[in-house]
Amino acid sequence: MAEFQRGNRRALSMRDIRPQGWLARQLQIQMEGMTGKLYEGWDSVGSYSGWLGGTGENWERGPYYLDGLLPLAFYLGDQEHYEIALRFVEWTLESTMEDGNFGPVSSREDYWSRFVMLKVLIQYKEISGDARVLRLFSGYVRYLEKELPVRPLTQWSRARAGDLLYCLGWYYEQKPSEEILRLVDLIREQALDWTDLFADFPFVRGADFYYDWQDVFTRHQGEEFDRVMNYHATHIVNLTMGFKYPAVLSWFYDDMDFAGNARQGMRAAGKYHGVASGALNGDEHIAGNDPSRGAELCSVVEYMFSLQVLLETFGDREAADQLERLAYNALPATITEDFMSHQYLQQANQVLVSKAPRDWFNNNDEANRFGLEPHFGCCTANMHQGWPKFLKSLWYREGEDVLEAMVYAPCRIETQMGGKWVRIVEETEYPFRNRIIFRFEQEEPVRFCLRLRVPGWCKSSRVKIYREGAGLAEEEKRKDWKPDGPGISLEKVWKKGDVVEFYPEMKVHATRWAHGSLAVERGPLVYGLDIRERWEKVKQTGMFSDFDVYPETPWNYALDAKQEFQVEERMVGPVPFSKAEAPVVLTGKGRRISRWKLEHHSAGKLPEGPAQADCPEEKIRLLPFGCTKLRISQFPWYKS
Repeated sequence: MAEFQRGNRRALSMRDIRPQGWLARQLQIQMEGMTGKLYEGWDSVGSYSGWLGGTGENWERGPYYLDGLLPLAFYLGDQEHYEIALRFVEWTLESTMEDGNFGPVSSREDYWSRFVMLKVLIQYKEISGDARVLRLFSGYVRYLEKELPVRPLTQWSRARAGDLLYCLGWYYEQKPSEEILRLVDLIREQALDWTDLFADFPFVRGADFYYDWQDVFTRHQGEEFDRVMNYHATHIVNLTMGFKYPAVLSWFYDDMDFAGNARQGMRAAGKYHGVASGALNGDEHIAGNDPSRGAELCSVVEYMFSLQVLLETFGDREAADQLERLAYNALPATITEDFMSHQYLQQANQVLVSKAPRDWFNNNDEANRFGLEPHFGCCTANMHQGWPKFLKSLWYREGEDVLEAMVYAPCRIETQMGGKWVRIVEETEYPFRNRIIFRFEQEEPVRFCLRLRVPGWCKSSRVKIYREGAGLAEEEKRKDWKPDGPGISLEKVWKKGDVVEFYPEMKVHATRWAHGSLAVERGPLVYGLDIRERWEKVKQTGMFSDFDVYPETPWNYALDAKQEFQVEERMVGPVPFSKAEAPVVLTGKGRRISRWKLEHHSAGKLPEGPAQADCPEEKIRLLPFGCTKLRISQFPWYKS
């Protein structure tokens, strides 16, 4: 029997945090781009949406879009777009049916789309305090209690039941009841059991090793897919959503090591399907770890949200490292700098963007093109949650005496600890720089423990603590501030004018990936070869354009495995992940491998190291992965 037993660790409320610095600029770019324009420019989430009572799309796209638009508009104080989001919210709150169900009548039997809208309403309640959200939850619990025994979770709703459990856990904290606990027991019985898969991860190769998609597709359809293949267990977005499943189960049960299970599952998926950017390859379904296979944008943002839930539940440093790797590499790399076009699939080694057949499992020929809705529109609707939810992933509290900076980005927080207000401004150009400053601005002294995560890639770090205008007298006491396992705990009475400076050492180093390839990293950033890009517009849809991208300089380089790179730090400009004004540039040596060429319109099979590089050594530049749209990020290597 489920019993609510969630610990006292929580992410800060949306009302307690605001973006600053480069992160505020990135959010504004997003709103000025596709996020702010989709309502007017894309019918799937426009005024005809089924989630406004119209005759348009009535499944997941409206809720997906709101899951990013609502928090983005709130954080930016953008009233115009917040009111657009409220139209959907108000319609949804008024759509409750007699049996407790809600949403478009034409899709009333669908469970999954409602899970997404419940997540939207949780954010709206956090912002507004509107009690109608709890009434809607109450009705939907009543509906599910009656409906699930006769019409169980299947397909998408079965694979993504963790999102429903997340919502029910939130609702239980607002309004505890035995009905919710009984429902949680029933959902666990019906859900795809990700904990079982993570305990002994069975998919050690890409889906095309196990299944012939053309055979499956031509001979079967719909619900039959799950009978003839592990369709939903191998679906890459389901998998990344599934990483939160052990965490939300731990809120109700104690019958296994849920934290260890989630860690085990993510490590296995990363080993067999991961690439240097932090993404998991899945050109719809798991695709192995070759850097020329595709990674879906939906899987990136859903993985990020699952990591937020894991951080809020377990406080695992490994999850924080992975969240930063995704947010600072995979996310910006697959969306144009103006946030007006995106890819469905990105590649770790991406040397050509075009409509052409590639070695995808079952995505179409335009899946790696930048555009409005390449391949399919789910990412067009779902991509918007990435940066806004990342902001909420930065800070956590444990009870009334511990405040933890778990993920680093510029922001401002204002929250209560022990009944007293705490105001901290976090100033930083991290991940491009290693200086992170915390300035205390509250009027009253407050005693609590400030905990700082030490990233897993960091071999040494230092902390300075002083009062503004009083010099660095307390710096000599930093020996008292010892690393506490994966973090540093600083407990004292914090006063206005106190400053903490944290310096996690960032050294350039190489990591090993598939086929013995090398990735170059510095801090949370992965670096890619600087390839000159030629962009060609191939399609115009209203205000949105589709693009192909062609290389105008060679890409087939191997790296000197033992070299030291020169690091040039530059100003972080108005566009944080700009290629032309990249905030960091690495300069090193490489040699071209003439036999390494395109295969099926992608970089061919990686030459095994030590590679026989047959061209003279050249000076090469590497840029942050997120600043590149063409790149090699997993290199063959040679001995100097």
